[in-house]
Amino acid sequence: MRRAVEMLIDRNQIVNVAYEGTTQPSRTMFVQYGAMDPFIDAIEAAGHSFTADADVDGAKAIIEANGYTLGSDGIYERDGEDLVANIHVNSASSEYTRTIDVIVEQLNRAGISARSVPVENSVFWGEVLPLGGYDISYSWLSCGSVNEPWASMNRYTNATIAPIGERAPGFNNTGRWDTDATAAYTEIVQNMGTMAVGDPAIVDMVAEAHGFLSEEVPFVPLVQAAKLLPFNTTFWTGWPTASNNYNHPAFWWGSAHQIINNLEKAE
Repeated sequence: MRRAVEMLIDRNQIVNVAYEGTTQPSRTMFVQYGAMDPFIDAIEAAGHSFTADADVDGAKAIIEANGYTLGSDGIYERDGEDLVANIHVNSASSEYTRTIDVIVEQLNRAGISARSVPVENSVFWGEVLPLGGYDISYSWLSCGSVNEPWASMNRYTNATIAPIGERAPGFNNTGRWDTDATAAYTEIVQNMGTMAVGDPAIVDMVAEAHGFLSEEVPFVPLVQAAKLLPFNTTFWTGWPTASNNYNHPAFWWGSAHQIINNLEKAE
């Protein structure tokens, strides 16, 4: 059923409507920086990436195979109960709420009774997400990796799974993904953690591990987050540009020193 939800989502529409064309669909769990290209390319070559377009017919086939029938009101039901999806979202950001509004509409059109559940920032991060008190939630926790894959992938192992109602350590695996596939995924990721960064064997390991994520979909990568970063050259020049971004994202605080060290006083 998680796979069905993923297949119902039209990422292109999220880009066009929620982000007004300022970003691009996510193809994997990773941020699409140049340093991550070898891993993303390997995942795509293995057939484990996500597509931008929805597959509504394929998703409905999965739903119906699980015993649901489309009711006269256009909503799937089973044993007299509607198929419902309440999606918790942090209300502090229009980026989040606009995205979920699009997804809710997509799911409703496909026969799932979906609704947005906006909650205040501190409640979302302090209670809803870490305690697992949600049907579905929207957040950004698969981030972390900017030039290697382990930082993001390590979040979804079975090493630190907490029962629902108890706080997930470090916000890791807040969806409580814990199946045979999780165990296989965990073994690969933990082995990666013992290897040197840049070891070429890691590329194929990432593709294999991502296959488990793509099959069971403990979370659904949607689109790349868009961050607008204005610069003023009145007093300082040397800010990152499209042609020279110092090979690191300007938004990433860990590499902000590269920007600072390249600034020059304006004449």
